[in-house]
Amino acid sequence: MILTRYVLGETLRNFLLTFAGISSILFIALTLSQLHQFQGVTLALVLALFPSLIPEVLLITIPASLLLSITFTIGRLASDNELNALRANGIHLGRLILPGVLLACLLSTVCGWLVHYGVPKAVYARRNLMGKALEGLTSASGAAIRNLRIGKHFIRYKEFRDGTLVEADIFLVDRLGNRESIRAREARLVLDEPNSRLVLELTDAIATFHRPDKGRDVQSDLMFDHLVREIDLSDRMSKNRRPQDMPEDELMRAIRKEFRSRYSDEQLRTEWHRRKALTAAPIAFALAAAPLAMLLRRGGRVAGIGAVVLPIFAVYFILAIGGPRLGEQGHLPPWIAAWLADMVLTAGGLVTFRRLVLL
Repeated sequence: MILTRYVLGETLRNFLLTFAGISSILFIALTLSQLHQFQGVTLALVLALFPSLIPEVLLITIPASLLLSITFTIGRLASDNELNALRANGIHLGRLILPGVLLACLLSTVCGWLVHYGVPKAVYARRNLMGKALEGLTSASGAAIRNLRIGKHFIRYKEFRDGTLVEADIFLVDRLGNRESIRAREARLVLDEPNSRLVLELTDAIATFHRPDKGRDVQSDLMFDHLVREIDLSDRMSKNRRPQDMPEDELMRAIRKEFRSRYSDEQLRTEWHRRKALTAAPIAFALAAAPLAMLLRRGGRVAGIGAVVLPIFAVYFILAIGGPRLGEQGHLPPWIAAWLADMVLTAGGLVTFRRLVLL
């Protein structure tokens, strides 16, 4: 009992320290990334963006911090030859794994709430912040804004007059990577919310098309008295929820076909299983990290990161990203696609632990 309390205390202490550090760094990185996408918005919208980032930050940092804390705690015991002393006293090595698994079970409840309720609500709210940003640009309040980035598209102008952008420079990129730069004497932006698109009505425009052709950038210039372009905003301000930002009850109703959904059954079921798998991710990390950390003999925390943390991260994220995509495309059953990362980590950890016990 004393050993269990000691290991749990050390693991919890390391968890809190790493959690604070990783959360701060990741929150700053995600904030800068989102601000890059939302260039030109008001300060009020920037402040409204922050709460929508917190659930996603926590969903990443909780399993990551647990993985690091278990590696540091068990790795230090292994490097100090404490494992040999425990064996010599007849103490089973499973008692070292138990505290991390108990902490992982507790954290899984937090991850479960985040992935089922917190993250879908935050993602949906952040997507629709783009609509509010564009409302400012297409109204009198846009006078204070001089540029706006919308994904790969960029709008810059010299003056805002009577709802019109004066001397506007617009840079557009289509799905194939073809680029178009437009300079217009006047540009009027119309936000078409029902169809989730931004319509650009341009007057006296010179359009330059850039098309890659056998490694070369081919350009062609055309002049227009009146030109209309559209920017698709369905991924940023659509009122129709995607599987990733559907509340749990709505996702279940879509799976049961209680209402018409534009998403396939594979996409919906894969998302449902993915949420369950993310809930169990801390337990899979604990079962995979502890046996590997027991193999450490020297090198301290740097060795732990290189030999335990990075390999587990690489395997998990490759499978956690690639598996659901295969499930959504119908190449794998949804439950296998979503649980693949957790199953591989758990199986690898149990096999490693069994070999350690038999040594």
